[in-house]
Amino acid sequence: MGTPAKNETYNYSRFRMSVYELGYFPGPKAGEQVDYGYTLTDLNGNTVNLEDYKGKWLVIESGSLTCPMYVKNVKPYSKLKEKHPDVEWLVVYVREAHPGERAAQAKSIEEKINYAKRSRDDYGESRPIAVDSVDGKWHHDWGLLPNTVYVINPQGMVIYRADWSFAHNVDRVLQNRDKINTNEHIPIIGAAPWITIPVTLKGGWIALFDILIIFPKVYYEHFKLDIQTWWAERKARKESA
Repeated sequence: MGTPAKNETYNYSRFRMSVYELGYFPGPKAGEQVDYGYTLTDLNGNTVNLEDYKGKWLVIESGSLTCPMYVKNVKPYSKLKEKHPDVEWLVVYVREAHPGERAAQAKSIEEKINYAKRSRDDYGESRPIAVDSVDGKWHHDWGLLPNTVYVINPQGMVIYRADWSFAHNVDRVLQNRDKINTNEHIPIIGAAPWITIPVTLKGGWIALFDILIIFPKVYYEHFKLDIQTWWAERKARKESA
């Protein structure tokens, strides 16, 4: 289980497991009310108030220019957006997942906005993008992993959230909106190599080197968390039987 990133480690310069908060998932859980009291910044430098989404169906996904797990979702979510036109969609741009010499962590909101614009243009993102603060206020409070997702109903209740975002899972939730889905841990292997390599290279050769070197440990930590989650769920089912 991970621990929350402190100010001095949140905007890490190089990807390491020591700055990877695997298993740490703060924020409103499924069945809980959302605190809309957050302000973000759009790509024109204007303020975005989450309060403006009150009374609407909302899907929020986190991502960044150097996050393969986010990039794998851009096209599937574009199709899902057309399928559910009554839903509001928002990407919150957080810290760089894999920083390097080409794209280091942003040191100003202007630099972070520029990264978000590159992400929109390079990947063809059609959803609105709101940029988190440089110190990651929203990210700290809503889950520090690089690619989380929330589905929120018009009453401000989370009906689904997941530590890793997949459009097909969100589609199933939106087709069964009267149900609260508490399955928030998604076992993953990672994005496909043809996505992971070019996206990580947006960060630079250092970023690609770091992820290749640490891949065995990343897989091990993911597998360990999957087993822990499975065991906890099995135990809970037995106790409730």
